[in-house]
Amino acid sequence: MPNETEQLADKAVDAAEKIAPAGFWQEVLGEFLKPETVAGKAGSIILILLVAPGVYLLLMAVFSRARRRLEQAAAAATGPVRTRQHRAATAVSLIANIARWVIVLLTGIWVLGAVGVNLLPILTGVGFLGAAIAFGAQTLVRDLVSGLFLLLEGQYAVGDYVNLSGNFGLVEQIGLRGTVLRDLDNQLHHIPNGTITKVTVYEEPFVNYVAEVPLSSPQDAEQVRGALEELSAELQAEYPLHITGIEPVQVDKDQRGITLARLPLTVFPTQDWIATEHLVARIQLLLSELELQIPTGLKVRVYPDIRQLTGAADADEPA
Repeated sequence: MPNETEQLADKAVDAAEKIAPAGFWQEVLGEFLKPETVAGKAGSIILILLVAPGVYLLLMAVFSRARRRLEQAAAAATGPVRTRQHRAATAVSLIANIARWVIVLLTGIWVLGAVGVNLLPILTGVGFLGAAIAFGAQTLVRDLVSGLFLLLEGQYAVGDYVNLSGNFGLVEQIGLRGTVLRDLDNQLHHIPNGTITKVTVYEEPFVNYVAEVPLSSPQDAEQVRGALEELSAELQAEYPLHITGIEPVQVDKDQRGITLARLPLTVFPTQDWIATEHLVARIQLLLSELELQIPTGLKVRVYPDIRQLTGAADADEPA
């Protein structure tokens, strides 16, 4: 009985014969090596290999320049204008990707034609092979269809901060098959479009919070202010990519006459725990070290501040 290696070899031969009949490549090679045709075909191939890369580089330069201009315009714009510029930059990137593959494919066909290869058997065999691959690659088809609808509907664009089925980050690239996200730890995530079931797009890459510390005595205000300023510097050093900005501590009184120390800060979406949990615990520890008491019935609290809509608009993006 034939062993496993021989069986695999036979299958490989059968697959090759489906793409091109037996002896096909020998005939092509023989035709190409005829003395009267070598020079002409070699000249044609050299011409193709000079023209195709030139066209490729020219088109890619045009697309790259257009995308760069759109991205610069998006960075300087706000609101709906910024969104439209991002969408346009994404469309340009997609067209560039399609053009890249079309040029490569046409160049390959052009070279085979110049060599004298009869393309009909190859295209027929590749057609059957492609049908078999498509039948067995349903996941790939699902990714491509999902990517097409994502791009047509313009759900998000390059440069947007999004949460894709639990993955938060900056959209680096959008293709028909997948989306590339850069997270806050500077890691790239390649997410197949077919696996995206939920999309959250953040209009701005930050969320504003205010940490409010009630004080028992107005005389403690300056001491608490200095301690909170030191804590702010420590937090920014510990979480440089998660915290987009911390403003100076503000001290005032509420309607009840209670002195309050307020620390405004902004964090990236999905990083709320830094403000709502970690910061509260650090402030409570700080007050304990300073041996300061909070008025009875009150506590350190952190709440979203929807009034500050531009406080971190110019914050640095994660590298």
